[in-house]
Amino acid sequence: MDSVTSATAKSPVTTNGATTKTVVDKIKKKKKRNRIVWISLAALLVLIIVLVVIKSGKEKPVTVQTEKVSTRTITEVVQATGKIQPETSAKISPEVPGEIIKLPFKEGANVKKGDVLAEIKPTLIQAQYDAGVSQVQSAKAAVEQTKSQKLTADLGLKRTKQLHEKALASDADLETAQQQFDVAVANYNAATFNVQYAQNNLAQAAESLRRTSVLAPMDGYITQLISQLGEKVVGTSAFAGTEMMTVSDLSVMNAMVDVDENDVVNVKLGDTTRVSIDAFPDRTFIGNVIEVANSAELKGTGTQDQSTNFQVKIRLSGFQTGELRPGMSCTAKIETITKPNIMTIPIMAVTRRTMESKKTSTTTEVSEIGKKSAAADKEDEDRSPTIVFIVDGTRAKAVQVKTGISDNSYVEITSGLKGGEEVVKGNYSAVSKDLDDKKLIKIDNNLGTGDEKKK
Repeated sequence: MDSVTSATAKSPVTTNGATTKTVVDKIKKKKKRNRIVWISLAALLVLIIVLVVIKSGKEKPVTVQTEKVSTRTITEVVQATGKIQPETSAKISPEVPGEIIKLPFKEGANVKKGDVLAEIKPTLIQAQYDAGVSQVQSAKAAVEQTKSQKLTADLGLKRTKQLHEKALASDADLETAQQQFDVAVANYNAATFNVQYAQNNLAQAAESLRRTSVLAPMDGYITQLISQLGEKVVGTSAFAGTEMMTVSDLSVMNAMVDVDENDVVNVKLGDTTRVSIDAFPDRTFIGNVIEVANSAELKGTGTQDQSTNFQVKIRLSGFQTGELRPGMSCTAKIETITKPNIMTIPIMAVTRRTMESKKTSTTTEVSEIGKKSAAADKEDEDRSPTIVFIVDGTRAKAVQVKTGISDNSYVEITSGLKGGEEVVKGNYSAVSKDLDDKKLIKIDNNLGTGDEKKK
C-alpha cells in the first residue's frame, strides 16, 4: 500500500520536470533565432553602408566641349552707343516779331538756299517803312528850302559888303548880313544831315521789312518744324527769339557715340568703324573716327549708375542723302587694334578665379601651375589669376595664362600656352565653377557651349 502510494506520489514530479525543460529549450531556441536575425540585420546594414560608400566614392565626369589652340587675326573692337546727327544743322528763328502768315514747307521738305521758309505779318513794319519814306521826302524838301535861304543870305551879304566898301553901309549892317548868312548855312547843313538821318531810318525799316521773309540759310531738309501758321513769334533783335524750325544738311551724317573712359584711350582718329542703326537692321554702315572729345561727359552724377564717357564723332559713308535722319539710335564698333597670326583661344574658355583644393582652402594648385608664367605675368595679389583648362588625358588641367586683345569670339594668349593644346570652352557653368584641376571630364563636342538642359 505504501509502495503504491509512493509510486503515485513520484509520478507528478517527473512530469513537471520534463515540462520545465521543454520550456527552457524553447526559450533558448527563440533567443538563438533572435540573435541570428539581429546578426543578419547588422550584416545587411554594414553591407548597405559599404555599398553606399563605394558608390559615393566613384567620381562623376564633367561633360565639356573643347577646341584646339589656333592662330588667327584678331581685331579688338570698342563698342559704344549713340545717335545719328547731321554735320551741319541750323535752328531757324525770325529776326522780327509778328504773326506767321505764310509757312510754305512741311517737315521733311527739301529746301534750297534762299527759299522763303516763312512770312511774318508786316503791317507795323510796313507802316514804319512808309513813315520813313515820308520823312526822307520831307527832309529833302527842307534841304531845298534852306538852300534857297542860304542863296538869299549869300546875295545879301555880298551887297552889304559892296555898300560897306563905299561907306554906304555901317559895320552893324555888315555884321547882321554875315550872321544871317551863317544861320542860313547852318540850317542848310542841318537839313542835309536830316536827309541822311531819314534815309538811315528808311534803310532800317526796309531791312526790317525784308526780314519779315525768313529765308533758308543753306541747302538741306526741314528736320524739325515747331511753329504753326498763325502763331505769333518773337524776333531775335531783342530776345533769344522763337525757334521755328531746324534745317539740316543730310548729305553729311555722323554717328555721335559715348565711349567709356577706360576704352577711349584706345580710340584714334581714322579708326575704321562699323555702325549698326536700329532702323536698318540688315545693314552695316562704314565710318571713320574724325573727332574724339577732350572733355568728359558725366552721367548719373551722385547715383549708383554714374558713368564717365567721352563723345566720339564718326563720319558715315555708303548712304543716300535723306536716307538717315537725325536722332536715330545706333551702335558703333570701333576697330582699334588688329594683330595678324596670333595664338588665340575661344573667349569662353577663359575664366578668372582662384582654384581651391577640395580638401583644404589653400591655393597650392594655382601656385604650382602658375610658376612658369608668373615671371611673365605677375598678377596683383588682390586679383584672381586668369585660368584656362586644357585636356590632359581624361582629366582637366588648370593653366594660368596671360591674355592680350580680344574680339567678340576669341582672345589672344601671350603666355601660358605653347600652341596646339585642346582647351575647354564650355559649358559656361563648367568653366566658371564646376571644373577643378585634375577633374575628370567627358568630351562631347556635339553639344553647344551653353548650359545644356538635362534630358
